[in-house]
Amino acid sequence: MKKIILYNKKIKKYFTVIKKYKAGIILTGWEVQAIKYKNININNGYIEIKKNKIPYLIGIKIKPIQKHIINKNRKIKILLNKREINFIYNKIQLKGYTLILISLIIEKSWYKIIIGLSKGKKKYDKKKYIKEKEFKKINKNIDL
Repeated sequence: MKKIILYNKKIKKYFTVIKKYKAGIILTGWEVQAIKYKNININNGYIEIKKNKIPYLIGIKIKPIQKHIINKNRKIKILLNKREINFIYNKIQLKGYTLILISLIIEKSWYKIIIGLSKGKKKYDKKKYIKEKEFKKINKNIDL
C-alpha cells in the first residue's frame, strides 16, 4: 500500500516527463519527523548525478521541529539500481534532459520518492498547456 504525502504541482506546467522511477532515500531521524508533520517543501527538488554516479536529492527544504538542528539543506542520497543510474546518467549527459522530483510517498514503513526523467517545456508548450487547462475549465462550467 502506498500513500502519496506530497506532490510537486509545477511539473505538468514546466516539464514533460519521459520516464518515472521509484527510489528510496536515506533520511536522518529529525527529517523523518519533519516529513511526518509535513514540514517539507519539494517544489524546487531535483536530482544531481556527478561523475562518481551517486545520485543526490537537492533543493528540498525540510523545516526541523527542533530549533537546534543546523544542516537543513543537506544533500540526500538516493537509492537506485546501478543499471538505472547508468541509464539516467547517460540520458542527463544529453542536452535538455533533467531528473526532477515528482512526489514523496510512503510505502509500508519506508519513505520513497518518485522521480522523473524529463525535458523542459518551451514557452509555446507552456502557453498551450495553460490554454488547454482553461478550455477544460470553461467546458466543465458550461456542462453544469
